[in-house]
Amino acid sequence: MQRDAPLNPGDGQARDLLERELSKPAYADQRSWLERLWDWAMDRLNDLLNGIGTALPLWMLLPALLLLAGVVTVALTQLRRRGRTKRAVEQAGVLADTTLTADQLRRRAEQAQSEGDLRSATLDLFRAIARAAEERALIVPRPGRTAHEVGAELSTFFPSQRDELRSAANLFDRVRYGGATATDDDATRMRALDAALTRTRPQHTVTHGAPA
Repeated sequence: MQRDAPLNPGDGQARDLLERELSKPAYADQRSWLERLWDWAMDRLNDLLNGIGTALPLWMLLPALLLLAGVVTVALTQLRRRGRTKRAVEQAGVLADTTLTADQLRRRAEQAQSEGDLRSATLDLFRAIARAAEERALIVPRPGRTAHEVGAELSTFFPSQRDELRSAANLFDRVRYGGATATDDDATRMRALDAALTRTRPQHTVTHGAPA
């Protein structure tokens, strides 16, 4: 009869149990779907090349090669796009291409929205949120600050708007870097968040060791 593992294993037994658990197939494959797609395509290509040596019919070979070429093209395109997006997010901050004040950004956003340029309106409204935070001395001006960093830092001062700030940062990145289409509702909600932050008194937390 197989004995059950002890309820309180020692250090050596615990390590052995952990190693056995992590060796299971469920933990072994941590590849992304793109990596899985690439590996699958390479495996199929290898099968086809091996099949040539066994007189694989030409009418089967050509369509399969075309299919594999399409799969590889999609995978490479997605990998390049992901790499460009990541580099853009890391290198370009929210306020990297403007020196306008928060009020100037708001006016520019209003003009863009009235002209139907919802992308520019949505982006400028988030920039206005970031610039206003600098003008209120809530965050220190810093090159390269990302939308998510703006949202996270402002959440400490406006905890009741935490979810809206996170959603706004996600929207900024999707529109600016991901090619998403901004809607009139997106611009309106961004404007409402900016207005809410403007009229809300920030909560300044007391640092550890400072007098209450």
